[in-house]
Amino acid sequence: MTIAQLANQLELAPSQVSKMETGKQKIAGELLPAWREAVGITLAEVYGAENRHHFVQVPFPPLIARLYAKLPQEFRRHIHRVIESSYQLWKNRP
Repeated sequence: MTIAQLANQLELAPSQVSKMETGKQKIAGELLPAWREAVGITLAEVYGAENRHHFVQVPFPPLIARLYAKLPQEFRRHIHRVIESSYQLWKNRP
């Protein structure tokens, strides 16, 4: 995808996209989901390999992902158990 194509898809000026890609301008949080979708990357790729195992299947919004990354491991395990339990309840519903 070219900068012009991405800019068109995100309804931005190509110069803005270029600045974001080179790090001269930050990508606004509200723009991140559309950007990720347009270029076909996962939230794990956005936040780095060290967090990849946490985000592979869970599409956390950026704010939630940042908060989750700050939690101690014991709280993350609790969240995983809640998600698993919620899924089981949903799967076994009448």
